[in-house]
Amino acid sequence: MPHTRAAGLLLALVLGPLVARASAQDVDCSTPRRAVATWLDNLQEGQEHPGAAASCFAWRAAGVRGAELRERRARQLKRIFDARGAYVDLEALPDTAAPPEENDGRIVIAQRLPEIVLAKAGSEWKVSGESVRAIPGLYADAFDEDVEALLDALPDWAKVAVLPGVELWQLLGLLLALALGWMIRALLAALVANYVGGLIQRAGLAVDVGILATAAKPFGTLVFALFVGWALPLLRFGVRFNQVVDIAVQLLATSMAVLVVYRLVDVGSDIFARRAAETETKLDDQLVPLVRKTTKVFVFVVGLIFVLQNLEVDVASLLAGASLGGLAFTLAAQDTVANLFGSLSIFADQPFQVGDWVVIDGNEGIVEEVGMRSTRIRTFYNSVISLPNRTVANAAVDNYGRREYRRCMVTLGLTYDTTPEQMQAFVEGIRAILKANPHVRQDAYEVHFRNFGDSALEVLLYFFFRVESWTAELRERQNVFLEIIRLAERLKVRFAYPTQTLHVESVAPPGDVPEFPRPSREERAEAVRGFGPGGALATVSTPWVAGGLWPGEPAPDWADEAGDGEG
Repeated sequence: MPHTRAAGLLLALVLGPLVARASAQDVDCSTPRRAVATWLDNLQEGQEHPGAAASCFAWRAAGVRGAELRERRARQLKRIFDARGAYVDLEALPDTAAPPEENDGRIVIAQRLPEIVLAKAGSEWKVSGESVRAIPGLYADAFDEDVEALLDALPDWAKVAVLPGVELWQLLGLLLALALGWMIRALLAALVANYVGGLIQRAGLAVDVGILATAAKPFGTLVFALFVGWALPLLRFGVRFNQVVDIAVQLLATSMAVLVVYRLVDVGSDIFARRAAETETKLDDQLVPLVRKTTKVFVFVVGLIFVLQNLEVDVASLLAGASLGGLAFTLAAQDTVANLFGSLSIFADQPFQVGDWVVIDGNEGIVEEVGMRSTRIRTFYNSVISLPNRTVANAAVDNYGRREYRRCMVTLGLTYDTTPEQMQAFVEGIRAILKANPHVRQDAYEVHFRNFGDSALEVLLYFFFRVESWTAELRERQNVFLEIIRLAERLKVRFAYPTQTLHVESVAPPGDVPEFPRPSREERAEAVRGFGPGGALATVSTPWVAGGLWPGEPAPDWADEAGDGEG
């Protein structure tokens, strides 16, 4: 019998707390912390005591009558906190009866629901009358559809707990919401891409379909996040789960909103790039990539601030803390700043444009892009060189693309058996060829018998082409050179190449060697006087064959329509 009494006493000591937990919690509204604990502790799953939970509410001030309505409002408020993921940190609430000096003596229960506050009523702390009156509106906002009737109609197997605090119907509802949201995302992205593409075409503009489809995808994801955020509160998950999901949904939605704007920058840039390609100037071709990158950086920075603010991060404090490292950042980013000012200098001076053939600091190629940090050059062996804009701004830029004319200078060698008459005709014939070619600059060319070379009579050929590309230059150079070869064939002159002539003289009997004629003193003096000033043999100016054809002179009458061709 003593053993029975001892066992009963031990059982009472062990099960006593459990019995107490099953009964209503003590109602204590003396401090903010105890008032909130009274409300929440009496609405826990399996331990619901709504009458006690509704004790610390200012029902009279709110004009709410009837125990049943008060209990329903207390339950609704807890569901609002759960749906919003508004976790209540009891330790953060004051446990003293004295009201705080700030905020008119009111205390916000959770920062995610600033509409619900505690206020002192006499000697007790209660949910204020204004907060009680706001419960129906907040509940309607949190739950667009009331699923209470649906939950009552669910079979028992759907209410089986598959995870701690998660029933089967909640898990199935979550999977259904995700599947429907993903289908809406795909469908909406395709519709938006087609609709916006049609609007752009009707406006007489053109855009890359791939870029437009890429921009529409984050918009679909944004709608997906909003749909999931709307559907999840209906599933009645716990406050911790909803708190995590709410943060995830906010992060995804705000990030996608920023990404939509970010992608729209690509769409706008593609439209303007196509318009810029239709203009004659290349300045707009250079500006489009720079504006695109600058706008993207701006959108990224503003978007990051927007996302942090929606996550309730104190951006002002963050920026203030970041400013402490501003000096170190400035020192570390001085090259970047120098390159940025270098890009501004390039756009101000315009030493080259996109598509120009340039030589910069020993690097030769075609300018592909001028960015915020570097200038990209496509070399003629098809690699890409990225030059920092600081280097480009300080380097000597040889811009072949700015050439109005392209120079050609060669030296032609004729054999030494060429007669003066042939030489004169050959020089004038080349001038005639240049005069007949419409791609040759007509006011500046030189064709002269210039020098007696080691193995040839040298003729200087110096002129300029007016063409738009290197290919056209090579084509017209070939045309001129082929005409010169045809001229040489017609005049029967030969082009020389480095040679050496070896003369072998055999010794003949003295009487058989012919004497080389030597002019007398009088003949030599007569020749000198004849080529001197006023002499009979002197030719002060060159005796032209068919006119000098000097540069800048009009074409002679005998120039036919053949001069209008390619040479």
